[in-house]
Amino acid sequence: MPRARRICPKPGCPRPIEGRAYCSEHEREADRARGTKTQRGYGTDFQRKRRVFERAFQELGTINCWRCQHPIHNGEPWHLGHDDHNRDIIRGPEHPTCNLTAAGQAAHRYERTL
Repeated sequence: MPRARRICPKPGCPRPIEGRAYCSEHEREADRARGTKTQRGYGTDFQRKRRVFERAFQELGTINCWRCQHPIHNGEPWHLGHDDHNRDIIRGPEHPTCNLTAAGQAAHRYERTL
C-alpha cells in the first residue's frame, strides 16, 4: 500500500513529500546541519575499526553484540556501535535493532536499564 503524501515538516513549507523526511530543499539543509561523517563519529578511525571487525567476522563466523550479548553471524547486517555517552569510544558490533533502539532512546532522553 502506498504511503500517504505528507507536507514538509519545516515550518512554513507547503511542499508535499513522499518517502522522505523533508522536501528536497529542506532535506539538504537538515543533512548539512547533521555535520560531516567525521563530525558525526564515522571518520577514518571508525572505518578502520569496522574493517577489523569485518575480518573478525570472516575468521570467527560469529561475534556477540556488545549491547545484548546475543550472537551476530557472519553475513547478517550489523552496526559498529559507539559508546552511549562518548562517541569517540567505539564499543563493537551490535545488531541494527540494538543500535537504533539505543539511538532512539537517547534522542528522547530515556534511560537504558539493564
